[in-house]
Amino acid sequence: MRGWFCGSAIPITLLATLALGAAGGRAASPARTGAAPPPGSDQWSYLGGAPDSHQFSALHQINAQNVHSLGLLWYSDLPIPEGLIGNPLVEDGVVYQSGPWGRAVATDIVTGKTLWEFDAHMDLSSYSQMSAMTATVNRGVALDQDNVYLAGGCSLFAVNRKTGAQVWQAPVCEPGHDLGADSSPRVGGGKVFVGITNMQSGTNRGYALALDAKTGHELWRFYTVPGDPAKPPENAQMALAAKTWGSRYWIDTRGSGGVWEGMVYDPQTGLLIFGAGNPGVDGHQQEFSGKEMLYTDSLIAVNAATGQYVWHVHETTGDVFHPGDATAHLQLADLQIDGQTRHVVMQAAKNGYFYVVDARTGQVISADEYGIPDINWEPVDKETGTVTYRSALDFWKLPPGTKVLMQPGGFGAHTWELCSYNPDTGLVYIPAFVFPSEWSSAGINEYAGFSADSKYKNHGVLIAWDPVAKAERWHVDHPITINGGVLSTAGGVVFQGTPGKLYAYDAKTGRTLWSYDTHSVVLGAPSTVMIQGRQILLVPSGDGNSVAAAKTAFLISTPDTMAAPSRLLAFALGGTATLPSRPPKMIQQPPLPRQPRAAAELGKTVFAKNGCGSCHGEELIASGNGRIPDLRTAPESLLQLMPQILHDGLFRSQGMPLFPNITDQQITGLQAYIINAAWEAYDGQHR
Repeated sequence: MRGWFCGSAIPITLLATLALGAAGGRAASPARTGAAPPPGSDQWSYLGGAPDSHQFSALHQINAQNVHSLGLLWYSDLPIPEGLIGNPLVEDGVVYQSGPWGRAVATDIVTGKTLWEFDAHMDLSSYSQMSAMTATVNRGVALDQDNVYLAGGCSLFAVNRKTGAQVWQAPVCEPGHDLGADSSPRVGGGKVFVGITNMQSGTNRGYALALDAKTGHELWRFYTVPGDPAKPPENAQMALAAKTWGSRYWIDTRGSGGVWEGMVYDPQTGLLIFGAGNPGVDGHQQEFSGKEMLYTDSLIAVNAATGQYVWHVHETTGDVFHPGDATAHLQLADLQIDGQTRHVVMQAAKNGYFYVVDARTGQVISADEYGIPDINWEPVDKETGTVTYRSALDFWKLPPGTKVLMQPGGFGAHTWELCSYNPDTGLVYIPAFVFPSEWSSAGINEYAGFSADSKYKNHGVLIAWDPVAKAERWHVDHPITINGGVLSTAGGVVFQGTPGKLYAYDAKTGRTLWSYDTHSVVLGAPSTVMIQGRQILLVPSGDGNSVAAAKTAFLISTPDTMAAPSRLLAFALGGTATLPSRPPKMIQQPPLPRQPRAAAELGKTVFAKNGCGSCHGEELIASGNGRIPDLRTAPESLLQLMPQILHDGLFRSQGMPLFPNITDQQITGLQAYIINAAWEAYDGQHR
């Protein structure tokens, strides 16, 4: 898998200057010389750089000895306001990125100039609330020689790579059925692959599907959970899965198993390997506890040409708590294990275990905890790789007032953020986190790790993991819980973004070599290419609002980064451009006086019960840079329109769902809640 890294050692001359556009850059530094870059090093055509998704570059012009000279070459203010989180892809000197609502942008890598922007102008009038939510999330694009592919709600779009014109739009789900695509598509074998999720709501089943890259015609789909038991199963796998759900399936829940990120196409085996999410049984945990509920929380391999089942690994069983999803980043590698070369798929799973699985057969080679505190499980089954919850977590059995700690909590230990596998060091660099939750018979406290007396405190961790020795080599702690994806290079450097900073670490020791103030949230993993003799590091930045976790702002941002502008940052040795900072977001004096506390408390309850925070932010804290406004900044005229918005669907086409059963009293409460929250924020700024 490393043939494209090889190159001949011939001298090159770097350009003394690099033409820069109006994006804010300055002239480049004097030329340097060094070994020729590997063939294809001017491209980053796949998520993770290549089909194996290593998130590793063989470039070494930027290295551990000179990374302190790294500087900003240019920055580009992007026409998509939500901060983009996708791995920037590069082909023929053009950088491709995408954001929510079916939007994409192409940027010239030399000048930072926007070449084209694509806007699908999605009409969400027919979308359910859950389907509309999927349209607010986008994790990036896929490329082939002709097109850029991006997901948006229940559509997959193919856009001409050169012109930005739409080539085709394909339906991938029913928008009224709580389904949508929020993952980065993948390409391979003339096909485009994408996953479908219902945001773990338990109202419909997830699946992966393949489309013809030239036409958008659907070729196959593979469901992750069984369908209506009154109908014949689609295949033998669904017949088997139906036996693992018990008698309440399709009564209490219709499952989930959303395919919402982890996916890799393996050209060696011809397989598509993808992960399924949790079963979506919230509110019915007692009925489903202890059941396998296949094929949720599983890695699944199918024949990429036909969609026919090949193998699966059931990572977490009886997952009524959420930290068992198998949807984290997947990587292919050829590892020397017990004296043999094994072609494997690797995953730092959400449940806190690192899986090394034979990519051809699905045999579990190893499954080991990768350094995050883990108190949820019985000992892992080493043969199957399956972990089972301790019975002490059965919160419905707890006496009133008793609590039980769960770590990892529902967010897991690592999710979609890209890992990096460095074949030079043999290490996988994992952007993980500690994020406990607390259960009682009354419900869940997802943010127990922020309590002063919590045994485990919320924080982020960058872990260097040896997948062969099954051991941690070093780690770095971060104060904010969720941080960016990782890039490592042959120069011995590991790059990772955090809220406000971009860091470079020594790949062998974890020592901090360099940092840069980005004044923004960096969640997407950097990319790097060689252009005109110069190695350029590309970093997506902004408010992070292309990911669902951004709706809980304190998990991914700081007060001075949560409303940062959407930008693509380009770094190179000797770069001298200046990145202007922006003042922290300010809430202006609300247009109406404080409202009665009782009304505001009612509104807060209505806001939480209807899942409004999933779009408008927990505690009404949102960036407001994009299509979804920060309601605390709403003018009086918009507040007065709330009956028409909620009852009549005034903004239905923009994804704001109807709430026909909400009462006038509840609307008044919502208005009071928003106004009082605005006053709290406004007064807090002055305090």
